[in-house]
Amino acid sequence: MHITITSTPNPNAMKFTAEKPLFHDRIEITKDIVPATPLLKALIEIDGVESLFGCHDFITVCKMSHVLWEQLLPQIESILDQAAVHTLN
Repeated sequence: MHITITSTPNPNAMKFTAEKPLFHDRIEITKDIVPATPLLKALIEIDGVESLFGCHDFITVCKMSHVLWEQLLPQIESILDQAAVHTLN
């Protein structure tokens, strides 16, 4: 599945848009919430990721301000690539 990565006005947030729906409902995840799906669990457990927000075909990943996107993007892309072969929600 092709994922488009888009910057947002917030330098600590990036939007990942998929070709197909990722979720049935709106999601909001922070470090203190244990997600129900393997995809969300894997993303929120990345060191430096602060929160997740998404709906249908996109997910926005918010990072901690001291962490560089260059450190996070390969991990996020790998998780999304792996999840693309499974039902995501």
